Amino acid sequence: MAARIEPYAAEHLDGVLALFAAERWLTLIEDPARTGRALVAPGCTTLVALDGPDDTVDGVIWMQSDGEIQAHVSAITVGASPRGQGLGRQLITAALDRTGVTRVDLISVADEFYGKMTERRFQGFRITRGDVGLR
Repeated sequence: MAARIEPYAAEHLDGVLALFAAERWLTLIEDPARTGRALVAPGCTTLVALDGPDDTVDGVIWMQSDGEIQAHVSAITVGASPRGQGLGRQLITAALDRTGVTRVDLISVADEFYGKMTERRFQGFRITRGDVGLR
């Protein structure tokens, strides 16, 4: 995969939102301005994978960290076309390198993909505002 990994910038928002929409991550696409602010919030590292002459956004990782030890992947996705070519691993590696942390946790439905990277598994849950009766 020949994509360039670069820090997210506002000009990438439409491409990132398209990737989120393809995954049906509705909370991330319902308010584009809010998502744009969240991607660059303090403690966040967001990187995009750009490819082609028009810098198509082929992938994105959004990580939150303490900047020292621990990070959490809030979102990572790769477009359908470049999947299976190592782009997800490139994004994780670049984000770990940029943050300088020693470990990252993530919650995923893509167990097969991450199982190739590590044997350590943890169970987790994602609780939404709606799950606890908040709007």
